[in-house]
Order: sequence, then structure tokens, then C-alpha cells
Amino acid sequence: MSVIEQQLPTGTWKADQVHSTAGFRVKHFGVSTFRAGFGEIDATYTGDGDDAKLVGIVPVESISITQPDFRGHILAEDFFDVANHPELRFESTSIRREGDGIHVDGELTIKGITKPITGHGTASEPGEDPYGGERFALEISAELDRRDFALNWQAELPGGKLALDYPVTLEVVLELSRESN
Repeated sequence: MSVIEQQLPTGTWKADQVHSTAGFRVKHFGVSTFRAGFGEIDATYTGDGDDAKLVGIVPVESISITQPDFRGHILAEDFFDVANHPELRFESTSIRREGDGIHVDGELTIKGITKPITGHGTASEPGEDPYGGERFALEISAELDRRDFALNWQAELPGGKLALDYPVTLEVVLELSRESN
């Protein structure tokens, strides 16, 4: 018995700004998980048969941290250095279905440093929305070591624990609308 894999959607699709999110999570003080997101994401998916491409840009200034001192530290050179690197960028090199999920390889640029990254997740089947349009969703997560992107700030805690872990999980949820021809 053979299984026919569902193809990824074809055409050009743009992220719905209201229903798409990009964020990250990282262990803080060795006891809890800190989560933050970005209020803006511009992403485009294009598919043509077996070939698909995803490009996403996130303005760093749109980070969801509002406390002024903490926000200032995150946007400064210790972390994102927004004055010199105002955006995060991802461009896929490969998107393919794997069983019930998807596998996404690409290049991630943070703080002017571009590195390969691999994400895993799901792709929904396209469906009609109430306005006569068509939508589908990609939900992808990936792991990275923040030091690979010069996000090196650290403080040692009593007992030798670290203030902020080095592994970081990225989480992206894109609700995409088909572009009209």
C-alpha cells in the first residue's frame, strides 16, 4: 500500500499580519522559560510544484518587551544591536513534507550574521476564508545557539548557573493568504 503525500501549495502567499507570529523562548535563571515575540512579520511563501520558498523579515524594534530598561538592553549591542541591525531575516533553501509534517532548511540572519538553520513543523491544507480568499498555515520551530549570532551577553549566578541559557527555540506561525493574479 502506498501513501500519496500531499503537495505543498502552489502560487504566491503573503502572511496575514494579524494572525501570524514570530517569537522565541529561552531558559532564564535556570528556573523558568522567558518568551517574547515580535509585533510585525513580513513573510512570503511561493510554491511551484515540488519547489517552495519562504522569505520572512521581522523588524527588531517590534519586539514585545515594553519595560523600558529591559527593552533598551535587548535592543542594545549586548543583544540585537538594533541601531546597526534593524531586522531579522530568514530565507529558505528547501521546504519539503516529511510524513505529517514539514522540514524547512534555510539561512537565518540575526545581528548581521547569517547561519544555516533547520526547522520542523506543520503545513495545513489550503482552505477558503469567509471573504472568498484562500489561506493556509505554516507552523515551524527551530533550535539555535544564540552565541552563533553574537548574542553573547551572560551573567553567572550564585552556584554557577547562568542567567540566560544559550539554546533558544524560535517559533513561527504564519497564516498565509493567496495573492491575486
